[in-house]
Amino acid sequence: KLDWPLHKTICKTFTTLPSRSSPSHKLAILFPVDLKDPQLIWIECERQVDDDDGVAWEMPNTEQPLEIENLDPKYQHARDFKSIQRNVLRGFNLSYTVKVICRETFLIDGSMPNVCVRYTTKGQMTHDWRGPIVVMREPDMGVDPLFYEDIRASDFRVAIDYYLSYGR
Repeated sequence: KLDWPLHKTICKTFTTLPSRSSPSHKLAILFPVDLKDPQLIWIECERQVDDDDGVAWEMPNTEQPLEIENLDPKYQHARDFKSIQRNVLRGFNLSYTVKVICRETFLIDGSMPNVCVRYTTKGQMTHDWRGPIVVMREPDMGVDPLFYEDIRASDFRVAIDYYLSYGR
């Protein structure tokens, strides 16, 4: 019940979400840089295979949602994948991984402060989050889970708590 306002915020975008383009598209949460409310979006996860050992994994194509205006070309492909496997703020471990995907260089590449993160944390975030941010879900734990699955409403709370506790 305490999370009802957060749940309502993310679920209201579900009604306008286009249908899944292909099985390789996974549901994700976008924290846009210039809007108060997060959005549900589809991210294509491209299957890759390691040439040496034949291990398959998925790479989410987040270039378009992470684009910013007037970006220096040398920063174009700089992405950071932050793994969450424990909700530090609430003191419990997850049985899966939530990935926060952002521009690795957002503090120096001209990215604007993220209005959505500021609004959803009521200004209480502990870091200067900038640029658009995508949140995704991997069903496994470990150092580097290999595949993605659709985000769930409960993962929104995990992301918010991460923004509130990052760097503490």
